[in-house]
Amino acid sequence: MQSHSVASEKPAGNSNLNEVLEVQHPEQPSSRFLKRTLVLIFAPLAVTAYYLWIWLYFLKRDSEGPVKYGINNQIWIFYSWFLIGVFGLDWSKHGLIGVEAAMLQTYFWQVPSAAALLMHSESSWSGPGGWIECLTMRLVRRKKGLTHRLWYLLAFLSLLPFVALPLSGLCLELSDGYVPASDSPMVVGHTWEDFNRRQSAYYSAALSGWKIGSPATVPGIGIIYTPGYLNRENYSSLAHIPNTLPLDEGIPEIFLTPQAKNPISGRAWGFHAGYNCSIVKDSSEFTILNKKSSSTVYNLGYTDQEWGSLITSSGERISIFNSSIIADGNNLWGYAEVGVRNTATVSNPSTNQPIPYYDGTEPGFSESDDPSKADILEYALWQVRLPGSYGEQAFNSTLDPIIKGMGQPFIQTANGSYVRNNTFFKVQSNDGYNSSAIEIFGDPSRLYSIVSLAPPIGVRCQIISVLGTAELNPVQSTFHSFERTPSPPFDQSVEKSQTPRFGVITRATILGRYLEIFTSSNSPAPMTVSNSYFYQNYIQPQTLQKSIMLAHAMDALQLMYDGTYGFEGAWLNTNLTSSKPGKLLTTGVVLPAIPAVLFMIWAVCCALLGVFFGFRRRWSDCLDGYSFFRLGVDSADDVKEKPGTLRAKEFYENEALFSLQALVRDM
Repeated sequence: MQSHSVASEKPAGNSNLNEVLEVQHPEQPSSRFLKRTLVLIFAPLAVTAYYLWIWLYFLKRDSEGPVKYGINNQIWIFYSWFLIGVFGLDWSKHGLIGVEAAMLQTYFWQVPSAAALLMHSESSWSGPGGWIECLTMRLVRRKKGLTHRLWYLLAFLSLLPFVALPLSGLCLELSDGYVPASDSPMVVGHTWEDFNRRQSAYYSAALSGWKIGSPATVPGIGIIYTPGYLNRENYSSLAHIPNTLPLDEGIPEIFLTPQAKNPISGRAWGFHAGYNCSIVKDSSEFTILNKKSSSTVYNLGYTDQEWGSLITSSGERISIFNSSIIADGNNLWGYAEVGVRNTATVSNPSTNQPIPYYDGTEPGFSESDDPSKADILEYALWQVRLPGSYGEQAFNSTLDPIIKGMGQPFIQTANGSYVRNNTFFKVQSNDGYNSSAIEIFGDPSRLYSIVSLAPPIGVRCQIISVLGTAELNPVQSTFHSFERTPSPPFDQSVEKSQTPRFGVITRATILGRYLEIFTSSNSPAPMTVSNSYFYQNYIQPQTLQKSIMLAHAMDALQLMYDGTYGFEGAWLNTNLTSSKPGKLLTTGVVLPAIPAVLFMIWAVCCALLGVFFGFRRRWSDCLDGYSFFRLGVDSADDVKEKPGTLRAKEFYENEALFSLQALVRDM
């Protein structure tokens, strides 16, 4: 049979302790107290798991898209966490009190003196009062030996949730967002059935928007859907709603679909596209314009603005033009070459201005599609500075980067004047035109005195676009499971013409327009001098890139939304599910990972203590007041005669308690 004792002993080799005093209890059977052990093991794990679920499922997903969208009733999850915070500290203390009694019976965790044992009374390690008292004893009263390793361990485990729970509250916020609704949305945008029901293939709205540099904003709530692999944070135009189509950076894939005023979900039909316009630094990057000398003339026009069309041997088109000579005067003149390749030009080079449609020949994004067959647009620009009408003004002639290895339309002679470079304009002869047919585009006699000739700049674009359906994910503003659809129906008896493919309106927008590049890119206006105006710099490569990207953006908005933003023509899309405003959990001012680490340390340590010590037999459920009373009664006769035992006001003032080694153990 076992008995339990609190003994005051004089260990060998310690002359500072008094003689050995040993008290035996009446025999009492040891017991296992499972309630506190189970609380210690499972309560911290449950609290930690609940927090991790909130963090990973709600807070981490909050940063994945520009729209706050989630499930209903998140407000109750928010309130439930604060309810857990009220009880979490008590659960921790409740379990640790039980394991404390078991650990005091072990050799490693036993306290060195009766004073240290009394420091465990009232669970002083479990709250700020005990922590402050410990610091006061150590730093102010210079008392040593009151707290031992077990007290510090329990205090550390109590401190973790004491810090983590308030911090977790600062990680959570309730924000306005959207939650799923049961009804279908009213949307704007084309469908597969009405994609060809338009007034004209070349839309004045796209041109007008491009000329004034309108923002390329998507209508409605304005969500541009992207594939899951794409990191939207890398694209500033996708960071906030309404999204805008990028103007200074390409984007590999987007999905434009009919838009509602709130986020939508379901399977939608739309426009799947990807395009990128990069600044050209070397002539070898061009694959169409470097074929100009081997091309033949298809058509020429002569007005205030010359224009022409060439055909390469492989069927690509090269359009050439120069800027108008305006009577009221300006100081810039430009000559441009625009090369285009698409399936229509390649398959039918003999047609007049071939226009590609969505007829199934367009390359897509699947593995079976050849990305090298993407539509191509190449733009090279040469600029000439002319004298101003009222004397010279400050002019910045810097261009960077320029195209290396490309010729110039003019050559400067020894006397400083400029003459046409006939070699630059040479092409192949055909039945209608000779090899010098396009030299008119570089006739210096039609220009005022040339002040300077800028090196060429250029942009090259790759475009892929297909039509089809995809699943929308409103949480991340992504799409997946895209499937191409057949060509949209076209009835010539009721529809004027087929809608051209993405890129056709872009080409029609930029051809023949030079000074509009300034306004389309929102560049500073020219300086006005009397009744004329004066540009203070050439068009920069970055300006040209932005302008052509905007032309593509207006093209895309025209194809999907007709360039409109109102909901007067909205229609009910029964294939989609709408959403409604609601409260959502979002990340607060503190990083959620900080309390997560504290919670995990707390949960793992508590579980380990519960497993290793909680199931052991011990003399009491916990070290409560009755336990101290019982131990005091057992030891009363042996310690009451110690000098100063009963005169001290506080136990830590009783030096006799520091000389008594208190052991809580099985005998």
